[in-house]
Amino acid sequence: MQSPTKTVFTGVVRPAYGAKTVLKEKFVEIYESFFKGNDPSAGQPNFWSELFLLKVNATYLTKCLSEISQDQLLAIKNNIGKLFLKSIEAMKEENSQRKINAMETLCVLLQGIFSKRFNNFSFEVINLLTGLNNADTVFPRLVDTIKYLMKYGEITEVRHEALRLAIVVVCGNNNINQNSINGYFMKNDIFDSLIELIITPKMSHMAYEAIMLLDILANYNKHESKNPYLIKLIDIKDEAVFEKIMDVVSSTCIKCQSQYIEIQEDDETNKYLVSTVMSYVGSILPWYGNGTRKHSNVSDPELAFVRLPSANIAILLAFYDMVNNNKRFVDHIVKSIAKFSIPAKSNVNEYDSATVSEDDKKSMEIVRDGPYFCDFLSLSSYLLQHNRTNRTASYANLILLILVILVEDATLNEVICEDERRFIVRLCRQRPPLLQNARFPRPLIGVILDVVIGFINHNLRRKLQTDLYSMALGVIHRLISYLKRNRVRLPYHWSELWHSLIGLLKFILSNIEHFQQDRASVNEVLLSAINIINLSITFGDTFFPDPISYDNLFYEIVRAKETFEGLNRIVNKTNFTKPGSPTKSTFQKPTSSSSSQFDVLSNINTICTHFHLKIEAWKLTNRVRSITPEQFYSIINTNYDTLELVTPEKLDHYTPYSEIPYNVPLLRQVLRVIVDDFKKREI
Repeated sequence: MQSPTKTVFTGVVRPAYGAKTVLKEKFVEIYESFFKGNDPSAGQPNFWSELFLLKVNATYLTKCLSEISQDQLLAIKNNIGKLFLKSIEAMKEENSQRKINAMETLCVLLQGIFSKRFNNFSFEVINLLTGLNNADTVFPRLVDTIKYLMKYGEITEVRHEALRLAIVVVCGNNNINQNSINGYFMKNDIFDSLIELIITPKMSHMAYEAIMLLDILANYNKHESKNPYLIKLIDIKDEAVFEKIMDVVSSTCIKCQSQYIEIQEDDETNKYLVSTVMSYVGSILPWYGNGTRKHSNVSDPELAFVRLPSANIAILLAFYDMVNNNKRFVDHIVKSIAKFSIPAKSNVNEYDSATVSEDDKKSMEIVRDGPYFCDFLSLSSYLLQHNRTNRTASYANLILLILVILVEDATLNEVICEDERRFIVRLCRQRPPLLQNARFPRPLIGVILDVVIGFINHNLRRKLQTDLYSMALGVIHRLISYLKRNRVRLPYHWSELWHSLIGLLKFILSNIEHFQQDRASVNEVLLSAINIINLSITFGDTFFPDPISYDNLFYEIVRAKETFEGLNRIVNKTNFTKPGSPTKSTFQKPTSSSSSQFDVLSNINTICTHFHLKIEAWKLTNRVRSITPEQFYSIINTNYDTLELVTPEKLDHYTPYSEIPYNVPLLRQVLRVIVDDFKKREI
C-alpha cells in the first residue's frame, strides 16, 4: 500500500468519521487556547516570532475580549501581561509585517481592555497589563518605540500603525486626565514625530489623526502641570504646519457641511448658476418659495439632522486650541483671507448672466472658493442652526469660542471689514426664519454676523443655553465695538440684527417664569442684548452706512414698546449694573462711574415714549387710527431733533476672553465628547 502524502498543518481539525470538516485558522486556535488560560507558547521557542507573522483576525479577537468579564481577564492576567510585553518587543523587530501585526494586536487588545468598566481605571489597567512594579519600565519602552516608528518607520504602514496605537493608548479613557498612562507621553513627548507626520506630503492621509492626537495630548492635565505639547504648540512658527492644520479643518468642514445638504438642499440658486446648470443638464432647476428642498432619499430629515455632524468634526478642538494659544496661527488666518480679493471696480450683487462680465464671473468663482476660514463659517451656520443635543452643544461652544477669540484680534477685524476682500459663503437656510439670502461677494464681517444671528434665531427654547447665547452676543458686541472705534461704515441688513435681538428679549420675557433656576445667567443674556442695542443707539452714526439704518433701529424699538415695558419690570427688580457684582461671564458690564448709574433701558424708554407721543399726535392731527410703515418712518425722521438721549460710557468695553478660570470645566466636558467622537472617526 502506498504511504500517504506528508502535508503541512493547515488548521484543519480532523473530525470523527462521517462528521463535517471544521476549519479553524491558526490564529483562532492559538487565541482560543490563550483565553482559556493556557500558555500556547510553553516549550516553543519560536512561538512569538511565528505568531506575529500570522494575519491578525481583529474581528475574532475583538469578540473574545468583548465576551470575557473583568474577573476572567484578571484570571488570565499572566497571559495578558505576556502578550502585551511580547507585542512591544515585536515592534522592534526588523520584519515590517511583524511590527504591523504586533501593533494591530496591541490596538485590539487595549481597546478591549479599555472598554471594561473599572472602578479605578489607571490602577486596574496598569495592574493587568504590566503589574504595578513594572509599569515604569514597560510603558516608557512602549512610548519610545511608538515615537521611533512614527518618525523612522521604514514603510508608511508601520508609521500609520504606530500612530493608531498611540491614539488607542492616549484615548483609552474618554476622560484623558484619568488615564495616568498618558503621563508617560509627557515624560517622553512625541511632538516632533507628530509634526513630521502632519507636514510630510506622502503622509497626508495621517494628518487628521496626527493633529488630533497632538491636540488631545496638549489638553492632558494642562491646568495642573506643565504640558510639553501645549508649550510647543504655543511656540509653533512653521507656516507649513499652519497650512496643513487649516487644510484639514477646511476639508473636514466641507465634508460635514455636505452631509447636512444631502439631507435637505437649501441653495436658492441664482440666475447665473441656474442658466449654467440648465445648459449642462438641459432641464429646468426648480425654484422654491421657502428656499428648501428635501432630499428624496431621506425619510426622516429631523432624525437625520440629529445624528450630524459626523465624528470627524472633533477637529474643531484643535482649531480652537490653535486660535486660543498661538497668535502666529491667527496671523496665518488673516494672511489667508488677505490673499483673496475681487476687483475694486466690481459691484456684483448677484449672479446674473445678463449683467455680469466674464472678469467678474471669474472673480466670483475665486471668492466662492475663498480662504479656508470661509469653510469653517459655512459649516458653523449649519451646525448652530441644528443644535439640538448635548453633543452638538459642545461643538457650538467651540465654534462660538473660536469666533469670540478671533474677533478680538484687531488685524483680523481689519481684513474682514475691508470692502475689497469680499467672499461668497454658503450659509444654512434649512429652518425658518430665513435671513436675507446674501449669495453675493461681501466682507466676512457680514457673514460672521449672519452666522451668529442664525444661532440666536434657531435656539430659542425654554431650556435656554445661556452660556452659548452669552458667547453669541459677545461676538456681536466685539464686532460692533470694533466698527465704532474705527468708524467703519458697514453695509449690512442691520434690521435682521434688530429683529433677532428684540425677538430674543421678547422670548425671555414671555418665558421668564421658566428661568427662575438660572435667573442670573438669563439676566446676563438680557443685559448683553440690551447693551448691543444701546451701543447702536448711541454710536450708530459711526458704523451705519446711511441714515435709513438709524430709522430702522428706532422703528423696531418703537414697535417693540410693549416688550421693553415688560423688561422694565424685570430690570427694576434686578440690579444689573451694581459695580463689582460677580459674574462668570467673560463679557463685561459697563464699569465707569457714570455708566454704573445708567439705567440700561433709559435711552430705549425715552425713544419709545418720545416717538409714541409723536405718532399719537400725528394720528390725532390727521384723524386716522393707524399709520403705514412709510408714515411711521416719516415721523421718526422728522422728530430726531427733539429727542434727548444720555451718552453712557464704555459701552464698547469688554473683558478679553480667557480660558481660565471660568471656561475650564466647560472645556473639560467638551474634551470628553471630542475624545469619544475621535474614537469613532471616519478615515
